[in-house]
Amino acid sequence: MTDEQIFSTITDRDNQRQQAMLKGDIDAVEQYIGSTMRYVHGSGTDEDRTLYMERLRSGYYRYQDMEPIRRDFRRFGDTVIVNGDMRIHVIVNGTEKDFKGRYLQVWVMQDGDWKMIAWQTTPLPAG
Repeated sequence: MTDEQIFSTITDRDNQRQQAMLKGDIDAVEQYIGSTMRYVHGSGTDEDRTLYMERLRSGYYRYQDMEPIRRDFRRFGDTVIVNGDMRIHVIVNGTEKDFKGRYLQVWVMQDGDWKMIAWQTTPLPAG
């Protein structure tokens, strides 16, 4: 597979992950998340896969809208790093948040498919 084909596959998988999150289909979300995933929110909250999935299932995080603005890819063998910008509208434990963030995302080939194993967001200033 060429880099461009891999980047296209990861883009499709990430779009599907986001749609599942918006629908609240957490079982579907799980198929995109690697076993060693770490998720660092713009607030600095750092969660492993187990805690993040528990919070999605309980409704602690309820994603209302996610809009990818930019994605840049770099491949290192079976690892792809994505740098991007995204608008996110989410309800966190009852508090509504709407922000634009810059993120770093890592995908690896795991169990025969591309899985997200890291996410870290930095909020961008309004504007």
